[in-house]
Amino acid sequence: MEEIVYNILWIDDEHEELSGLKGRAKRNGIYLFPYKSLNGGMSELERNSHFYDGVLLDAKIFENEDDVKGSEDTYWVHRVKERLLQLKKNFEILVLTGQARVVESKDFTDAFPKVYKKGSDQDMEKLFSDIKEAASKQQDTQIRQSNKRVFELCTEKYLGKFAGQDLLYLLKVQDESNNENPFNSIRKIVEDLFKAFHKFNLLPIEFVNPNVALNQSSRFLVGDDQYPNTDRVFKQHKHLTETHLPPNIANQLKNILSVIQPGSHRSATDDHVRMVSTNYLLKGVLYELLHVLVWFKMYVDSNPKAENWIKIEDISVSKNNDDENFIIGRVIQMNTISGFAFFDPKDGVNNSYISKELVAINNLVEGIEIMAKTEEYIYKKTGETRSKVTQIRKI
Repeated sequence: MEEIVYNILWIDDEHEELSGLKGRAKRNGIYLFPYKSLNGGMSELERNSHFYDGVLLDAKIFENEDDVKGSEDTYWVHRVKERLLQLKKNFEILVLTGQARVVESKDFTDAFPKVYKKGSDQDMEKLFSDIKEAASKQQDTQIRQSNKRVFELCTEKYLGKFAGQDLLYLLKVQDESNNENPFNSIRKIVEDLFKAFHKFNLLPIEFVNPNVALNQSSRFLVGDDQYPNTDRVFKQHKHLTETHLPPNIANQLKNILSVIQPGSHRSATDDHVRMVSTNYLLKGVLYELLHVLVWFKMYVDSNPKAENWIKIEDISVSKNNDDENFIIGRVIQMNTISGFAFFDPKDGVNNSYISKELVAINNLVEGIEIMAKTEEYIYKKTGETRSKVTQIRKI
């Protein structure tokens, strides 16, 4: 059984001196994310409340992260409570303090009933137990624990924290017809996924900057042409075979995009959903996405080959030209390291150079018979006239 862990936002002005407490909490499955102040901790919690399972406070804290020692006060803890009550998500507040007078103060314990003493083994064990009990009642926590392998990607190393917020929303939503449009949330996660592919150097930057090109990214990852209906290839990338998506993942990604592309723009997909009146389409696409995400983490953690592509700049690819000026021959002298090859024509004329880009885009292999158009050029190093292939047609 996988270990259950809890993410706790911790505000304590002296947290840097309490590494032993952090270690002890971690051994109990509790990860403390520390801040020194009201504004530091609450700004983080207000942005990412979905990520946290509980809140732990010191009795005296700073107002701001850069405040100086001596300005800490219990006043700021009460302000934390006020801001916590304004959140949509409810947190039980636990206080861990070394201030004996605070623990004994009825006014303080009336406002914060769960107070624990620093340095007391008995109190520490009770604190850890109470943190887990309170956290386990959180719906967000229950969902994250039930889908632990998916939420492991919702860090800056992989998809980022915003993906976790979208995933929680999607796993809780029951109706596609709501105004927030869950299909658009799925689209945003797919965009985060393609950005993560780029982050691990598995997708060229042109596909995600300035905007994520969903269809072109998907086609590249499975090894297809990014612009299949054009006669010229302009600034395309040839994705080499070794890192193509496996067929099951490629098919699932294609299914997801076929729904979210129109679905995220509130078009015919919405009419279809309203007509059928179920959440099955949303759930089906969502669970396909979850499967892809779990696979993605396993894949990138295995250190796949990076930048496994060739950039192809404005190379003409003949599709509709007449056969005039094309000659028949074979591919020879394939250089497996540099990627280039030579064309050996049947008419006995000298061999012609085939660039690595043309080799890649046409998937040429040693000995294959092709039709090619050639032209002469001046080789700058020697000044001699040579021949190169400019266009290729498969036979």
